[in-house]
Amino acid sequence: MSLLTWDYDGDLFCAFTTETGAGEGRMTHFELSEARMVPGGATSMADSPAPGPTAVTVLAYAPEEEKPAEVYFDATQTLPFAVLQHFVAHVASHLTNTGP
Repeated sequence: MSLLTWDYDGDLFCAFTTETGAGEGRMTHFELSEARMVPGGATSMADSPAPGPTAVTVLAYAPEEEKPAEVYFDATQTLPFAVLQHFVAHVASHLTNTGP
């Protein structure tokens, strides 16, 4: 599980990646969402970003399976094309690095 956050034009976005299963049952979920700053619990702990409403979800299956990758879009969300480009590059990089 990983969370990548970045700022675009003053707005925070995050890419949340989760892997489940192993071998042929492996599935990777990628979610692009807006991010919000969540106050830290202690005065010594800095605020940290957390995911907001999901704009795009990508499911990538193990290459051994014959299931196609799926993409879901939330029709109520809008986002800059540059943010979607950044997310697609993140997904592509992750999938290239995992290999069969």
